[in-house]
Amino acid sequence: MWYWNNGSRIICLEHKTVPALNRYRAMKKNLLIVGLIVVLSAFLGWVLKSKFSARQSITEVTSSTIINQIKNVSKLVTVEGQISEIYSHKDKKPIPFTWSYSEKKAIVKVEAKVLVGYDLEKMTFLVDEQNKTITITSLPNPEVISIDDNISYYDIENGYFNTFSESDYTNINKKVKEMIRSMANKSDMMGRAEAQGLTILASFRNMMKLADWTLIFPQGTKVPEMLDLQTDSL
Repeated sequence: MWYWNNGSRIICLEHKTVPALNRYRAMKKNLLIVGLIVVLSAFLGWVLKSKFSARQSITEVTSSTIINQIKNVSKLVTVEGQISEIYSHKDKKPIPFTWSYSEKKAIVKVEAKVLVGYDLEKMTFLVDEQNKTITITSLPNPEVISIDDNISYYDIENGYFNTFSESDYTNINKKVKEMIRSMANKSDMMGRAEAQGLTILASFRNMMKLADWTLIFPQGTKVPEMLDLQTDSL
């Protein structure tokens, strides 16, 4: 029902329209609350995102050192050699219930530093204090003292039923080290190590002469001739 008073518009509501107006006000209030919640959630999300994205990544490194055994050694290194090798590894495994094979393969590049010399613990000698002589009764052959290798894997291809495992890599590393040792034994490193070792022992012999001692080598040992040290020149 509408009434006009002095050109002004006046709304006259009957008693039955009051509940509708209350529902409208309640809905408007609820929408306002929901809007505030949405705005507040969006603001909190932006703040949390900015806070977490500004954090730097954290890297944790854990190290465990275990020393199983320490012992004294007497080894004389006389030659150092560098060996580089490309090793191709292939392994075929039969596929069950078929005549086919599943193959895995890899290219292995090896760079190794090999030290060759003498294990002095294998050398035996006799000391005669009365006659001031040291006689070497057994002089060992030169051998590989240590192998420091760096192994890199390239072109690793796994088969569907035959893939590389940790034990495979361990066995490959072992085979590579055996191959490096074999190459060193067949090379001229052994001859050079022996010649250098005898040269060092010949120097010891000359130094012992200054103390009136004599170093005697096993019979047939080709010791290089060295200039004798003159005591009167010191």
